Order: sequence, then C-alpha cells, then structure tokens
Amino acid sequence: MAQRLVYPAIFDPTVMINRIQVTVPDVPGVKVMGTTNDDAAKKAAAAVGTKLAKLKDELPVPSTPGELKAKPGQTVSFIVLDLDEYK
Repeated sequence: MAQRLVYPAIFDPTVMINRIQVTVPDVPGVKVMGTTNDDAAKKAAAAVGTKLAKLKDELPVPSTPGELKAKPGQTVSFIVLDLDEYK
C-alpha cells in the first residue's frame, strides 16, 4: 500500500534568474532548484522522499499552508510523494 505524503513548500523564483528554488520547511535541509515549477516540484519530491526514507524516527508533521510565511514573489504549494518509491 502506498504511503502518500503531502508537505507544503515555498517556491521562490526571485533567488536566481530562470530558476525556481523550493524549500520544504518541515524537512530540514531540503532546498532544490528547478527550471520550472513542475521541474522544481519533482526535484523537491525526490529530495523529501530520499531524506525521509532514511529516517529512523517518526516522520515530520506537515505544517498547514497558513503556517508558512511566504515573502513577496514567493508562493506556497504542495509537494506530494509516495514514500514507498524511496525505500
């Protein structure tokens, strides 16, 4: 059975020209760059999945989107992944 996870993420197109940086505050150390929102989201999902698959403890509890503070130019969206793909 799939272990589907959803984490909010901050998408920031202002960090570098022609790149979108994604950070997932609930999963420390996850920060990736992509050329489009879709590319960045896929890379973020892979980074989150890889990191969480290595955890021996409980998985981090996802924040609600309202708990994340986006700065001007940033957006909050969701990263969705199946953790079983990374185990």
